[in-house]
Amino acid sequence: MKRDWDIPPRTRETQALAAQPRLSAWVSANAGSGKTHVLVNRVLRLLLDGVAPGRILSITYTRAAAANMANRVFAALSSWATMDEAGLIAALTELTGTAPDEAGLADARRLFARALETPGGLRIETIHAFCTRVLQAAPFEANVPPRFVIVDEAAQAELLRDARRELLAAAAAQPAGAEAGALDLLARKATQDAFDEIMAQALHRRALFAEADGRARDDGEMRETIAAALAIAPELTQAQVGAAFRADLSGLAGLDGLIAALAAGSASRKSFGETLRGLGAMRDGGDPVAACLPGFITEAGAIHSRIRGKDGSLFPPDLTATLEALAERLLAARDAQRAIAIRDRSHALALLATRILASLRRLKSERSLLDYDDLIARTGSLLARVEAAWVLYKLDAGIDHILLDEAQDTSDAQWAILGALAGEFAPGEGSEEAAARPRTVFVVGDEKQSIYGFQGAAPHAFGEQRRRLGRSLSVPGRRFESLTLNTSFRSAPDIMAAVDAVFSLPGHARGLVFDGASRPEAHDTVRRKSAGCVDLWPLLAEEPGEPRDAWTVPVDAPERRSGVIALARRIAAVLKGWREAGRDDRGQPFAPGDVMILLPRRGPLFEAIVKALKDAGVPVTGRDRLRLSTHPAVEDLLVLGRSLLLPDDDLALATALKTPFIGLDDDDLMALAPERRGSLREALRQAGAREPRYAEVERRLAALGEEAGRHGPFRFFAGILGPGGGRNLALARLGAEAGDALDAFLAAALDHEARHGPSLAGFLRAVAASVSDVKRDLSRGGGEVRVMTVHGAKGLEARMVILPDLAPAPGDAKLPKILAVETAAGRQAPIWTPAGPDDSAATRAAKDRVVDQLVEEHHRLLYVAMTRAEDRLIVCGAHKDGKAPAGSWYAMIEAGLSAAGPGLTPVAAPDGQGEIRRFMISQPVAVEIAAATAEANAEAEPAWLRRPAPPEF
Repeated sequence: MKRDWDIPPRTRETQALAAQPRLSAWVSANAGSGKTHVLVNRVLRLLLDGVAPGRILSITYTRAAAANMANRVFAALSSWATMDEAGLIAALTELTGTAPDEAGLADARRLFARALETPGGLRIETIHAFCTRVLQAAPFEANVPPRFVIVDEAAQAELLRDARRELLAAAAAQPAGAEAGALDLLARKATQDAFDEIMAQALHRRALFAEADGRARDDGEMRETIAAALAIAPELTQAQVGAAFRADLSGLAGLDGLIAALAAGSASRKSFGETLRGLGAMRDGGDPVAACLPGFITEAGAIHSRIRGKDGSLFPPDLTATLEALAERLLAARDAQRAIAIRDRSHALALLATRILASLRRLKSERSLLDYDDLIARTGSLLARVEAAWVLYKLDAGIDHILLDEAQDTSDAQWAILGALAGEFAPGEGSEEAAARPRTVFVVGDEKQSIYGFQGAAPHAFGEQRRRLGRSLSVPGRRFESLTLNTSFRSAPDIMAAVDAVFSLPGHARGLVFDGASRPEAHDTVRRKSAGCVDLWPLLAEEPGEPRDAWTVPVDAPERRSGVIALARRIAAVLKGWREAGRDDRGQPFAPGDVMILLPRRGPLFEAIVKALKDAGVPVTGRDRLRLSTHPAVEDLLVLGRSLLLPDDDLALATALKTPFIGLDDDDLMALAPERRGSLREALRQAGAREPRYAEVERRLAALGEEAGRHGPFRFFAGILGPGGGRNLALARLGAEAGDALDAFLAAALDHEARHGPSLAGFLRAVAASVSDVKRDLSRGGGEVRVMTVHGAKGLEARMVILPDLAPAPGDAKLPKILAVETAAGRQAPIWTPAGPDDSAATRAAKDRVVDQLVEEHHRLLYVAMTRAEDRLIVCGAHKDGKAPAGSWYAMIEAGLSAAGPGLTPVAAPDGQGEIRRFMISQPVAVEIAAATAEANAEAEPAWLRRPAPPEF
């Protein structure tokens, strides 16, 4: 415990109560309130209470969170095993509230060995890992291959390509078939890129196109569901709508009088009157709806003023009523026609998606593969058909205690699994066995931090599941508590006050409260004596100047005069100055590892900040997610491999010569290439006769060519990167992030050899076509600035957090292409939404609902971003006109802090360029920074490090 922490008694009591081993509890924990500490303490208390390690199941959201929790549990157990008696008594007394006896001390010392010796160890795992164990324990009952393999991204992409090829082959074989017709319709409605994107989204949301057990939905049922969601008949046609409108028009009372009045009016009215006469005489080209719309109905769906009239030109009331009735019927017909078009394209998409999903299911079955969605679906189906008690028995004779972390990010399908397991705990209560061996459920989460809506997280289910669990566990002989932890152990009072100020304004709390409250519960902190602040930098606008040269600048690169570039450079300059001074502008000690820069998504600003920091010499971790096939280090290895397979490919060889693995530069290429008469390789050989440096390059290429012919891709590239020193060369040129890409590259090479054999050409082709990403673990900065998305920063913290993105409020532009619209019967219909002007009433309503959900998650993202900060939060941004859009993060923070008690106070900018505004409620604290007295002792490199390993016998 930190000396300056002031922990409220209520917080201590709640933490102690939550950790009680015989109590079921649901804990709502604010950001930084120590939920992991409570989880770890509960596991320790369960072990001290005599619960076998194998009968505890702890479910976390990510593998990193599971590893962190397991490390903390084992750290405590290992310290107990070696701690002196007085220290152990103090530790156990603080944990349990009572002093242990001799037997208790002995049991505590044995727990470390018991946990290590338990088959499978402590069950601290993700929901997918748990489902894997369930399916492996009962493969026949779950109808899965007994020795199934979990498919990775690369294999998933390969399966998808095979499924697409099957679909195209089926369409080509039957040009008049349903698949060919659907492909033709989609090809006319979308470009190639848009088609690929829409199909990718469809497969990502496979639950819309598949039954609960993973089987593809019936084609006819899909069409009926889509039509029901759009409020039209499944077989309604455009011609039928037109005919119905014509018949409706002919029976409209007062139509003849309206036509006569139009004929006596302005040119616009006369033209519309002629249109109405033409409809009656069938002179409309077969579509009376399309013929009647121009000049009558505006884009907003209202009667045009030139037809309705103004002031003195208005029609009499009876004719106005007829005009409005005509408009109402016309708009209803137009809406029906739009709904038909949406139904047809949505059904075509659904047809293709279900065909691809069926192929994927068959291909995975043939190869004994399951993906992550299959794990959840098959486990849920198993628990729906088989008693959970039997499944638990198959898992090493059962589970007595379930702990769930990050409950707010649990999807409905995952809740169904956990609910089935928890429901098994209720029967039998009051018996002697239940009293002797109580079974508990412990759930911890925070609905304010639910930011994974794109993965199916359901924050609205948080309170519902809490009430459901409370009802099932509140039985005689059992105790269930709903607890709240709102005291932060992370952030200074200034940060907490800023969070409260921002989300206390009307509208800002949308998405953070679900119980009818107007705002979230106020935050407290144990760091009441700490000093912090929140700074708002002025927005940067685009600098005036010449427009960029569109012929030489990449279309997706930000302009050098843009506010984005200026903002990135300003951030880098400020951090560089603080790094050189060893302290920030408030006199606090500073190191690059103290800083986390958070953005809502990756994009030009993300890349500009990383580049600016590198240019300024500020250590930076680089990107938190890397596309393997496009990372420069991997591209260098790929082109080197291609140049060895095809020595006469001059372009590949020229590129390979400039890689760090060879080390030539542009001057060398200018000396070798322009005047050559043969291939570049031959020019290199000739130059080697005169220049020893080129001769050494030629010898290295020849040696690498021989290695490539003798070994598979893993052995070949491992030799380049390891004994050949290529890894160090790549890191020196590209930075530390290249190490993660190279590790993933070698892992891909090993996996490719295992699945396809040792083919270098095949591996190079597979990697070049791969779309898999490398997720880097940036939980520890390692002395470098971390630039991350808010999603990637979940669970992390930093002394200083910078929010440089304005993050405008979501609108239609952020909507997914496919929306799930629920019918009255409760079925989900996948709707491929059109552009705004082509919306029907049903799709417009569906879009509005999704936009509302996106805005709520937009607010929760801001909450998560702000609460990552320990001492300081810096908010900045750039916009073309220097103004923050309404609903953006910058505007929300500015409005909240301006309305708070101390408000925003102007202070000098940290780089001396004007002023910034600061929110601060604490008193500044002077900190003495000790000067470094000696350089860190560098560990000597061991003699065996670069020595080849001896041969194995």
